[in-house]
Amino acid sequence: MRQEMDTKQRILSAATRVFAVKGKAGARMQEIADLAKANKAMIHYYYTNKDSLYEAVLDAALGEIFGEMARVTAAEASPEEKVRQIINAYVGFYVRRQDLFQLLLREIISGGEMLGRTASRYRNVFEAQPEIIPAQVIQQGIDAGVFRPLNVYHTFMSLMGMAIVYALGRPIIDTILGIDDAELMSFLEERQRQIADLLLNGLLAK
Repeated sequence: MRQEMDTKQRILSAATRVFAVKGKAGARMQEIADLAKANKAMIHYYYTNKDSLYEAVLDAALGEIFGEMARVTAAEASPEEKVRQIINAYVGFYVRRQDLFQLLLREIISGGEMLGRTASRYRNVFEAQPEIIPAQVIQQGIDAGVFRPLNVYHTFMSLMGMAIVYALGRPIIDTILGIDDAELMSFLEERQRQIADLLLNGLLAK
């Protein structure tokens, strides 16, 4: 069983890297098999065809993102601290997992049909456990009188927009600002603080 899980994980990891670089249309199953150190027959045994493998990769990507957000949302912390933790998680994730970011971006640019279908499966989870929705952190702050009343979903989308912009513009931003690998961590920490300060300044009840 452990060997089977390891094989499936190697296939998913390899497929993520290939799909991220070449997209679903440009990816070749043989290339994924070679990278995963598996054979094509093994991939087809687990995932039937390229579409089902691609969907499994998207599902794993969303599961990783939603799982991290649910962990932060459920943590014992103040609404303000949770907002900071969510910002830190998003900024760090998009830089740390460039493969997943590139994969999701490619899918969105292509229309996002399969991503939407994959995300729809999580809707039942969120309906059953609304407390794990990251936007609920903002609602918790409103209910506690810490944050002023705002539309939690629009506010959360603003948070996501600020968190994602560096990953989107990184090649340009790094060049213009002269950010190299040695400076990256300090830049990201400052970026996280700036986003939190701006957002919380607008959220906090006066």
